[in-house]
Amino acid sequence: MSLSAGVRVLSWLVVLVMCAIPLLAWSIFPGIAIGDRHGPGGPGAAAARWASLLAPLIATACWALGPKGLEIECGELRVQRNAWRPTSIPLSGIREIEILPPGALRGAIRTFGVGGLFGYYGWFYKKGAFRLWATRSDRLVEIVAAGRRVVVSPDDPARFVDGLLASASRATLRQPGEPGAAIASRRS
Repeated sequence: MSLSAGVRVLSWLVVLVMCAIPLLAWSIFPGIAIGDRHGPGGPGAAAARWASLLAPLIATACWALGPKGLEIECGELRVQRNAWRPTSIPLSGIREIEILPPGALRGAIRTFGVGGLFGYYGWFYKKGAFRLWATRSDRLVEIVAAGRRVVVSPDDPARFVDGLLASASRATLRQPGEPGAAIASRRS
């Protein structure tokens, strides 16, 4: 799961800004000692400086949780993450697999997740809730497992689907536009 060029550029720009925030906050309010609530800038200046340290922590957390690869092993599909434990989906629960058409995520609503910083991941909604683990907005594969929808972005969707079909005995390949195609774009 390689990062698309757009996600890579966006991620580095956001990281630079988030790391600059504490540098700016600490240089704008110089001379405030730890615990000095009434130094230059008033009582809120010290709190602003310390709160500014949250920005690089948030960027680090987003990187740690971001997806980096897919692995089919030991009866599970695992979504590997940069510095966090992988998410696992039992192969025995996978019922449907579909390679999604370009633009399939257009109009999806992020309900709790990240939309571009080191990938797209978390909970999203489009014609139903789904879990997204992607490093790009193209080359998407939807998996229906145990009644839940998961969308991933392998570098080679056809090869990934072949491996998944070979490993998940109950899985069937759904063609775009078939009934039940939850994320695929439909024209009314």
